[in-house]
Amino acid sequence: MNKVRAHGIQGLIVNWIENWLKGRKQRVCIRGAGSAWIEVISGVPQGSVLGPILLLIFVNDLDCGVINWLLKFADDTKLFGKVQSELDRACL
Repeated sequence: MNKVRAHGIQGLIVNWIENWLKGRKQRVCIRGAGSAWIEVISGVPQGSVLGPILLLIFVNDLDCGVINWLLKFADDTKLFGKVQSELDRACL
């Protein structure tokens, strides 16, 4: 939650967001058969009001320190660069 705090969000609001994101579970159901429930370790609930705000907080600085190209659109990010050697591959 350090990034949230860095944007000036403090105190009880940070605690509320953190608790809202903890302990979420999901499963997949296909034709009446369901998988086991597993804990969700990333993302936010779909359709939530906080989702777009948290997305901006967490991805807005992804390109800081990146020497390759980075494309961001909505919730999709692509990193790419020219690779001509093993060193280039490792750097990418």
